[in-house]
Amino acid sequence: MLHLKLRTFTPIFLLCILAGCGGGGTSANLSDTPNPIVAAQVANITPANTGETVSVFVALDSSDAAAAGASTTQSPEEQRAAQQAYFLKTLEENVTPSLTAAERNNATCSSSSLATRVNEAHTPKSGSAVRIDLNACELGLLSKIKGVAGVYADIPMSTQDSQWSSNVRKENIVATINRSFDGVTAQPTIGTAKTDGTGQVIAIMDTGVEERHPALGSSKVLPGACFSTGNNGGNSLCPNGKSTDTSSATAGRSCADTWKGGRDAGVTAGCSHGTAMAAAASMSYGNPRPISNDIQGAVKGIAPAAKILPVNVFSQNGNGLTSSMGDLLAGVEWVTSEAQRRRNNKLAPIVAMNVSLGSGSYTAACDNDYVGGLFKTAFANLRAQGVLPIVATGNAGLKNAIAFPACVSNAVSVSATKLLHQTGGLASYANISRQTKILAIGGDLLGSYALPALCPSSWLTNPSIGYDCWEKVAGTSPATALVSGGVAALYSAKPTATVAEIETALTSKKASATAVFVTVGSPAVTLPALRLTASAYRLLNAIEPITPGAPAPEPAVEPPPVPLAKICLYSGLNYTNEITCFEKEYGQNGSYTAIPFESKVGSIQITDPNNNNVSLTGKASVEIIAYAIGAGGLLSATVTASTPDATRLTGRDNPIIRIVSIDTR
Repeated sequence: MLHLKLRTFTPIFLLCILAGCGGGGTSANLSDTPNPIVAAQVANITPANTGETVSVFVALDSSDAAAAGASTTQSPEEQRAAQQAYFLKTLEENVTPSLTAAERNNATCSSSSLATRVNEAHTPKSGSAVRIDLNACELGLLSKIKGVAGVYADIPMSTQDSQWSSNVRKENIVATINRSFDGVTAQPTIGTAKTDGTGQVIAIMDTGVEERHPALGSSKVLPGACFSTGNNGGNSLCPNGKSTDTSSATAGRSCADTWKGGRDAGVTAGCSHGTAMAAAASMSYGNPRPISNDIQGAVKGIAPAAKILPVNVFSQNGNGLTSSMGDLLAGVEWVTSEAQRRRNNKLAPIVAMNVSLGSGSYTAACDNDYVGGLFKTAFANLRAQGVLPIVATGNAGLKNAIAFPACVSNAVSVSATKLLHQTGGLASYANISRQTKILAIGGDLLGSYALPALCPSSWLTNPSIGYDCWEKVAGTSPATALVSGGVAALYSAKPTATVAEIETALTSKKASATAVFVTVGSPAVTLPALRLTASAYRLLNAIEPITPGAPAPEPAVEPPPVPLAKICLYSGLNYTNEITCFEKEYGQNGSYTAIPFESKVGSIQITDPNNNNVSLTGKASVEIIAYAIGAGGLLSATVTASTPDATRLTGRDNPIIRIVSIDTR
């Protein structure tokens, strides 16, 4: 059975949207006529509760730089900064005068905290935009501010790992690392070239990294940064309590240390994730605590000699952990400037940026989306500094779509296989599309591997445990971290390599002694699996020998046919104005996932992907859960629709869908 659950905010009359919150602003910085395009965009994302804020990217019209006080003699960067400053100043100065008398007396329409939010706004270098949290009244003013070209929701993102039940078979991580090289030997020396990450740095964009874990250590984990905007009553997880911290000694440390409610609550929420990703890429531990059979003997990550630069891009939302496109973009731009600084000062270079997080589903490159375009520019700037963006495709089990920002065309998108590449095949949860560039071992329900994790507070004083905790993982998250470590391993073999040479060595389909390729999907696509020994020989233009005693190549296995459902969401009735379509496996190999996005849904259609005219009657049902913020916190109401392939939601006043939860098991 295939189920779709649509969680929405209960539709309430939207206030202060189209006319600048009802006032008639007279400032020279305001237009008498609202911009209809901006007004429509605002109407689509404005929260029903006027006391609630929403994170948005405000696009600024770069052709109107003169109106912002920018001079034609200024550089493009100076003009962009002038536009951003002009917008923030105009917003702050005109919101209150634009309110009607009734709105001024309405506490929920108050902009008393706007100064703080303006101070915490991100002003990207990747485009003329501002990322800021605004309430309904403030959003309503945007259509009248001169130079505002568009408004786009900042979508929340989550980590891309899957936790399995305790009876999952676990594999020693050493076997996974060996298989990621040639199946026998990890970090081989090829001629005089080392493949252990010596002299390289990997940036981990995640929940922060626990450098006190003995598998990592303070000599490996560099001082990092934090970009954490706690909107709507949420909490920043930066040590300095602000939305940005690039100077505190512990700015990049695991978010459990700054979790409101204590370390143990942060551990439960998922603050271990960044530590696990750093370990998969670069841990080096001679004698881990022998907890079980899967953690014994010396343990190393892909590039054990590489350094880790931790960047926390997550915030606390109640008891939950969430990131956002805005905080991630700010982190990417900081890594870019830090990479330039390190190269200018002859320090070990940052060569990979690991992004094991994401959201949404995209069947094609998302570069044409406004925020996707910002990330494409940011990734291009990152590559110009010698850093490859390595990004997880996501764990929704989608067979023709991947998550954001893996959908950005100049990202190195990574999907996941089971413990064995070809004989195991693609992991059931793994998103994949023709944009996917490489596969790595992520594990699955039948087998995963253990990585370092955070210990609960009660264990820290135990001399036999301390910070030495581990947990099983599976997902495109750890698969992506293995590839990020692989970039460092290849750069250590050839430090003078270009970004293009490293990417080609990783993702080439050129056959060699130990190369592995996996055929997946329908129509089938063949993708390279992470096999770093073969990649290193390609990079060095050397002939790869056949290792004595190496196992026989894994036989190619034709993927068995799987039952797929094509799920399409439309903003209009009768399947008009398509928002997105994706395919998902159902039945025995189905999975559960939650896909965050911001849009209104008018109808849903679920059909056979090979024939859109064949509905999957009896294979699907739709449940709508409407959310609202009440005095007691989060309230919910449920409506169930039984029509299997065509559920119209306009009877609920076409609310804004925040999350699509899909269960295809």
